[in-house]
Amino acid sequence: MHNIKPNFLKFAFLLSIKINKTMTAKEYLQNTAAKLDGTEMEDVNTTLHFDFGSETYTMQVAGGKAELKEGFEGDAECVIKANEEDFVKIATGDMNPMMAMMMGKLKISNPGAMMKYAKMLGLM
Repeated sequence: MHNIKPNFLKFAFLLSIKINKTMTAKEYLQNTAAKLDGTEMEDVNTTLHFDFGSETYTMQVAGGKAELKEGFEGDAECVIKANEEDFVKIATGDMNPMMAMMMGKLKISNPGAMMKYAKMLGLM
């Protein structure tokens, strides 16, 4: 062990963290809601539902802020449906959202509305 350079150990440790720590869809949505600020969204007033099968979330955007809630609340302008693993792949850029839609891995109830919010959500 003493022959291994400290930089290699540090690299191996960081690599193991990245491999073992996969972002969940909930974490992605929480991070996205926290990052959105009033200047990006001051004129946005919408409710989006995310359906991951066993988990559902509502993102309400109003008054220049976004709030994520567990479960469905209110009437959604758009419902995004995918399994959690595919959604994370789309959100992190490992899966093309258009290909996911064509393959049936991503379903969007109102594609026109989603196009307005995809960039805000970091999906495009």
